[in-house]
Amino acid sequence: MTRLLIKYSKDGDAALLSHRETMRILERALRRSDLPLVFSAGFNPRPRMSFTPALPLGVAADAEYMEVSVETQVDTSEARERINGALPEGLKVSKVQVMASNMPKLSKWTRYGLYRITGLDGDKLLLLQLGGDKQGRLRDALENMSERWGRTVHIKAVTRMGLYASRYEVFEDVGGPVYEYDGENQKLEEIEGE
Repeated sequence: MTRLLIKYSKDGDAALLSHRETMRILERALRRSDLPLVFSAGFNPRPRMSFTPALPLGVAADAEYMEVSVETQVDTSEARERINGALPEGLKVSKVQVMASNMPKLSKWTRYGLYRITGLDGDKLLLLQLGGDKQGRLRDALENMSERWGRTVHIKAVTRMGLYASRYEVFEDVGGPVYEYDGENQKLEEIEGE
């Protein structure tokens, strides 16, 4: 059995799909792709797959991830093309790669989400913890940003750029300041890489 890590984007009208609808569409695309999927046991077998934390409704995404198990090795480029051929407009797989056998499940390593907010004197980057004591809700963070910059931030102006295991990994991808929202204290703090 091989585990594949699938990176996909979600934009346009697809941003209006709920997490559950997105999961169903991706499952359907996987079935249509004719990959050698591993299925669960039981009365209603489903492909063995897992997803990163849910994306809020209306938020676009550049880098969402899902994990799927296949019975044999597959050509990752061909798998990407097959899956994309079965996806509707707005959902697109950008990368398929084989996961290391010792890599934990997605739900174990995705701890932070990085969001790009447009329309606040240029783009601003927002870091949210997706679990634990300091977990923040995107809606609360956007309200805090709206107050700070004196203009309303609409959900249409938000794109999740990526998911990370630690807050320090973010600075490998971005060079400028990032605003981190602490859900426990409901505060927005500017942080920079070391």
